[in-house]
Amino acid sequence: MENLKEETKIKAFLSRIKAEWPGVVERFEFKTGSVIYVHLKEGISSMDFLGKLSRKVERFVDFSMPIILYHIESDGMNLRSHPINWYSSITQGKSF
Repeated sequence: MENLKEETKIKAFLSRIKAEWPGVVERFEFKTGSVIYVHLKEGISSMDFLGKLSRKVERFVDFSMPIILYHIESDGMNLRSHPINWYSSITQGKSF
């Protein structure tokens, strides 16, 4: 049951990212429950995402399960991926 609650929070976290920056994220793809591919829009680099948005994105974290975000860049012809470990600073003991 707790796992389902965490998965729901992670999906909401991803939805908030896409809603906040619609020009950056094309889509999300779940490979496993904790490995998520973030497909960036053409011309957006992983460094753009990390440098400009990562600190802002952290405020959306309200789950405790660790996830790995793979940023998938596209230049129209090639795809490149960059794994980013995203661990929540929220401990299991906190409740909202």
